[in-house]
Amino acid sequence: MTVSLRAFLDLLPYRLDQALLTASRRQARVARRRSRTASAPNMPAIPPRRLFVDVSVISRFDAGTGIQRVVRSLALELIAEARAQGWELQFVAATRRRAFHRIAWSKDDCLTQPDAVEGRSGDVFVGLDYALDAVRWHRGQLAALRRNGVKFWFLVHDLLPLERPDWFGANTIVRYKAWLEIIAGVGDGFLCNSGQTEAHLCEVLRRDYGLTGGYATKVLSMGYSIKQPDSPDAADTALHRSNLSAPYFLMVGTLEPRKGHADILSAFDRLWAEGLPDALVFVGRKGWQVDELSNFIKSHPLNGKKLFWFDDVSDRELAAIYAQSHGSIVASYAEGFGLPLIEALGYGTPVLARDLPVFRSHEENGVHYFPADADTATLSRAVKKWIERVHAADIEIIRPETSWSDSTRQLLEAIK
Repeated sequence: MTVSLRAFLDLLPYRLDQALLTASRRQARVARRRSRTASAPNMPAIPPRRLFVDVSVISRFDAGTGIQRVVRSLALELIAEARAQGWELQFVAATRRRAFHRIAWSKDDCLTQPDAVEGRSGDVFVGLDYALDAVRWHRGQLAALRRNGVKFWFLVHDLLPLERPDWFGANTIVRYKAWLEIIAGVGDGFLCNSGQTEAHLCEVLRRDYGLTGGYATKVLSMGYSIKQPDSPDAADTALHRSNLSAPYFLMVGTLEPRKGHADILSAFDRLWAEGLPDALVFVGRKGWQVDELSNFIKSHPLNGKKLFWFDDVSDRELAAIYAQSHGSIVASYAEGFGLPLIEALGYGTPVLARDLPVFRSHEENGVHYFPADADTATLSRAVKKWIERVHAADIEIIRPETSWSDSTRQLLEAIK
């Protein structure tokens, strides 16, 4: 059976459910699930309290995306922070055939028996990873854990598959909707990467699932440093292999429709025609619905000269690329947060961003903006003016203060 056919059959019940079920019946189903899985009131906690942290996706394959950098950074910080606060930390994962079970994810974990998760009152399950499929495959196990007294918190990055389905594949939308309904049915709390994401989530929970209370939310301040678990010998290979000689400006993020790569490339094409010597560097894996853009980059006459695309960059390489770039451009049409923006600021790198409300919160750090609806001519003028100011050292950058340790302490305070 091909992968595409397997995925189609796996998602078929959810596709039909989402197409046929009315909003009122969906809301009633979520309410019923929450009621049936509610633990007995005032059930005493049994020490020690265990913290189950889901790393189902990143433990199998770390693609180095922004979401995975967030998951990895928080998980690594939890190793020390959670234990210092009296939690028994257990990393867990699930596959299609195997329910959530303990795994030895960190080097400090001495786990010898990867037993299944069995919860009790006082335990907390943090859905840290973006595990759309694992949550769907094992929703019955999650419900059983909640009946046993386990509290559930999930990290939500954005609601974009609901807001702009045209930016995503059909399967991704079905998977996302199924995941969101399941966590609405068991979630005691939701961790969000920005106030915008928090507001959107609360609206969707009310509108689509009938939830007007019974859960908590917490906005985590995102850290900016890149946690680097990979080997030290990969440290400085990026600039060596890229053969960059001219100053370069950077875009970090998966190639996908909403990221705005095509807009920035069009602006640079115009500037290169006018004699701009600076290079443009894309860092990110190829995503979906970008075959035309991918082919255009590969066949571009300046590819490998003034235009570079690295789709397999390690964490250490990314840190080196940030540190030696002259500036970073964030051109997304929408974001829940926009991790590359704050990462660039953390390296003291000037940032030019599309003028979106979620990016305006960083204006005091020295971020410059171009109009959200800028055409190529307007955008190229904005880029040129910004580059001139960068080279003139006329932009003051104030680095972010929040660390991943701060983010992790916020997380632990929330789930208490």
